[in-house]
Amino acid sequence: MVATDRRKEEDAIRQAILDYYHEGHARHDAACYEPILHPEWRFFLLDQDGGLRIVDREEYMSWYDPQDRDPDLVWETEFLGVDVTGDIAAVKLRLECQKVRYIDYFNMMRLGGRWWIVHKMSHGEDKG
Repeated sequence: MVATDRRKEEDAIRQAILDYYHEGHARHDAACYEPILHPEWRFFLLDQDGGLRIVDREEYMSWYDPQDRDPDLVWETEFLGVDVTGDIAAVKLRLECQKVRYIDYFNMMRLGGRWWIVHKMSHGEDKG
């Protein structure tokens, strides 16, 4: 992949994550995630006992309702790495508000001309 093409794809990935994933958190609205979380998307995380928990898209999106949004929370997204190879990418980012800090790892694929998050792993810390 030519460097300018790679940069173009990295920028497209960053913009999609800001437009949909970041906004989903900021608005606490599951509808924001629909254009970026692939229908086969899975979230891999450690449960309270240190065991693997896998959450599907439907369950994850059920956690978000704009009526439950805390209007005082200000969300910030920082890209720590974006690595593109052809139609696949790996992204590491920090997503943070006054209450929590997440480090998210995404596996992404370009399908049908769009970038989709297909897998997510996350480490979260309460700041409280």
